[in-house]
Amino acid sequence: MKKVLLKELADIKLCIPSLAKEKTDEQIKWLVPSILSLYNEIKGYLYTSEYNPEDDIKVRKHDIIMKRVLPTGINYIEEDIEDAYAYNNLFIIRAKENVNSDYLAAYLDENISEFVLLHAKGSVAPSIGRKDLMEMEIYLPDEDKQNAVGKYWLIYNQKKRLENKLTYLEQKKNREIFRKIRIQNGGIL
Repeated sequence: MKKVLLKELADIKLCIPSLAKEKTDEQIKWLVPSILSLYNEIKGYLYTSEYNPEDDIKVRKHDIIMKRVLPTGINYIEEDIEDAYAYNNLFIIRAKENVNSDYLAAYLDENISEFVLLHAKGSVAPSIGRKDLMEMEIYLPDEDKQNAVGKYWLIYNQKKRLENKLTYLEQKKNREIFRKIRIQNGGIL
């Protein structure tokens, strides 16, 4: 297994959209740091016309999205998101053809926290710079192992999302059961 610098495996873009010269009625869909969650879950979008939707910050399938400030993991875009753009302080990491994007996402997700501890700037809100990120060393196994690791990581994340959804639904069901019991008992549980 060889070590390769991230800049040799991916293009890395720090997203800083420019302000729109004129506001329009068209609301643009933006990925913002606060809506990115564990296990590749995106909790929603910000809709605004204040910024220009530039092509180089348009989110595409297989993009790896990472927060610049307080980076604790990554979000991997598994499916196309129609007309969504990356907002301020997000990195878009796009795998080149010499690496499996699923593997690269898995590797970054598992190793970025330790990398940030060693290279972060700022004490209140640690952040990572593009230059530091470009110099991150990535262990690159053969293609078969990349495929296997990437596939396993995707399945694991899907399982965790489903478990989280099940927990949410069970909690919702229990709240409704207790609400009905309280109604039947005159407000007493």
